[in-house]
Amino acid sequence: MLNALALQLIAIAHATVIDPGAGSTRPDMMVLVRGTRIESVGASRSIRIPVGTRVIDATGKFLIPGLWDMHVHTDVPGGRALLGLFVANGVTGVRDMDGDIGRLRAFQRDIAAGSLAGPRMVVSGPYLAGQRVPLPHILVRTPEEAVTGVDSLARLRVDFVKVHNGMPPAAYFAVAREARRRKMVFAGHVFPPVTPLQASDSGQRSLEHLSGFPNVCAGDDSTVIAGATPLQRFLFGDCTREEQGPTFARLAANHTWITPTLIVQTEVANPGVVPNDSLLHYFGDSLQALWRLVMPPPPPTVPPAATAAGARLFEKRLALVKALHTAGVPILVGTDAPLRASPPGFAVHDELALLVRAGLPPLEALRAATSNPASYFAATDSLGSVTVGRVADLVLLDANPLTDISNTRRISAVIANGRVYDSPARLGLLNEAQRAARR
Repeated sequence: MLNALALQLIAIAHATVIDPGAGSTRPDMMVLVRGTRIESVGASRSIRIPVGTRVIDATGKFLIPGLWDMHVHTDVPGGRALLGLFVANGVTGVRDMDGDIGRLRAFQRDIAAGSLAGPRMVVSGPYLAGQRVPLPHILVRTPEEAVTGVDSLARLRVDFVKVHNGMPPAAYFAVAREARRRKMVFAGHVFPPVTPLQASDSGQRSLEHLSGFPNVCAGDDSTVIAGATPLQRFLFGDCTREEQGPTFARLAANHTWITPTLIVQTEVANPGVVPNDSLLHYFGDSLQALWRLVMPPPPPTVPPAATAAGARLFEKRLALVKALHTAGVPILVGTDAPLRASPPGFAVHDELALLVRAGLPPLEALRAATSNPASYFAATDSLGSVTVGRVADLVLLDANPLTDISNTRRISAVIANGRVYDSPARLGLLNEAQRAARR
């Protein structure tokens, strides 16, 4: 593992370079990485390889920018040991949506120093919530507490403000005003009676989980959905027959971002089947106990009506994502890792597949995990493309993700902040996470 973490001069030769933001595909390219940055990109025959360079033969392979997971929680039991799973799966950046700011900053320092394998991190610290929850938070129930809460986060120098459930509208709008006054980005949940449109108009930069959005229903939808469980109704929302086009157009005009986290919703849509149960060996007992607090497990027997309702509601959520995308609302890949259905890193590939299932072309899904996060952070000068001067966060694939999005799983090597993780190094990260879960 120490060799994997060492910085080297690297040449990736004869790769087909995919830049999702530009929509370009360039065959037989050479990418030269020096330190943590991309030094040159050009035709393989035109770039001289300096003596002592580590050369990676990428003939027949495809090079993409590193993937981002824009909704994670790393400050959880065993969270430090799980960070390597992101890198092993080509996820070189994450937006952390809650946690102790001291622990999160320590993760960042160790990752930057190369003593810990993990993604680059943008972090919120404790979120603002209107109810007590088993995660780091600041309780906000009044406008006065809202101002105090935002000011506390400003003193902690968080990267952004996260809002969670339960805040009365007056408190929420006070958070929005104080965040705007302090020029702090705020993002997070939408919780009724606040609507997605009100959140967008208030300046909330991203809306998570599709919460607050109604389902456009017709025909027998209401009859089928009547069999939904309380958790399904809470997560998936109500029915409406109203045209949602004007709302979507306003969200697009406000440049509000959406992080659907569809993979988490699959667990609720079909309570009898949990995706990724084969990966439970990466999760220790303490983390699994936390899951049961945050998202109670389904009953041993799930009524057929709940299964039918969940399937119908999930298809509504897929249609919602397609409608938002068609209206020009920008989409971000997020997974809520590390929940049972969303193991770190692995779940990003599930989310990409679900975006394609929703109707996004593979290129648009790939943008949601690469160039879109760079635009969200106003960091296209350093992130999200295979371009000179950008940080060396790259994923080398054995097959073309633009023809089949599942090819993002076919990873040959990952370069995270200039450090190479080849197949043996990636396997080492997986094995270490599994060993840590058993301690």
